[in-house]
Amino acid sequence: MTQYMPQYPPSGYYPPPPPPQNGFGVAAFVLGLLGLLFSFIPIIGLIAWPLVLLALVFAGLGLARARDGRATNKGMAISGLVCALIGLAICILYAAIFSAAVSSSPSSASRPATAYAAPAPNNSAPAASAGIGTEVQDGSLAFTVTDVKTGVRVLGDSFLRTEAQGMYVLVHVNVRNIGSESQTFMGANQTLLDTQGREFTTDSSAALMNVPDSESFFTPINPGNSVKGVLVFDVPEGLSPASIELHESMFSSGALVSLAG
Repeated sequence: MTQYMPQYPPSGYYPPPPPPQNGFGVAAFVLGLLGLLFSFIPIIGLIAWPLVLLALVFAGLGLARARDGRATNKGMAISGLVCALIGLAICILYAAIFSAAVSSSPSSASRPATAYAAPAPNNSAPAASAGIGTEVQDGSLAFTVTDVKTGVRVLGDSFLRTEAQGMYVLVHVNVRNIGSESQTFMGANQTLLDTQGREFTTDSSAALMNVPDSESFFTPINPGNSVKGVLVFDVPEGLSPASIELHESMFSSGALVSLAG
């Protein structure tokens, strides 16, 4: 009877390489696509905010793994990044439209004629009593602007680096929860004003991908705690920021802080 000897691998045999780690790319695509779909739905679209922001984070991690050769689905991570950026832009657009509708509501119709005051000219920014280093309050959050940097043209030094259309203005803010419940500070609800009264919204995608401190703004803040982060604005080159309007949420009135000085 013929006996078969067991086969052993040659002495130069190497174990197979580890399987690709494609989880972040898949998560980025799924969350980015869901966020994009939900962003088109009014009111319900509020849940698109965390979806697209998480998709941006996962897309960055997925692309980093693909660059290092640990993942093979670079295209899916890029698709997730694109879906998340489009969804984020739609969310910001809806928030801006809603804020404009609220601010233009005819609530002043019931005021007596004697209480009328002439509006400030459009070519000047509203005056702010608080300045850098002074704490202001809006709702259950207190804000302190600690530093302002202008003239920044590029953020990041990797494949996720972003270049400003004009220049970036970086506003460093300390956010403290002075309420009784946990709060989350959303950087997309903040507004920068120049000396002509023009308004600029935050560039959340550039901040999230290239400013690590900005991620703290999406972390729940328990009562008595505080976080520090950076708000990023893409403004025309050479612009001098006059003030910033900081909001607890898109529905709050906001607190104005002067940046001139």
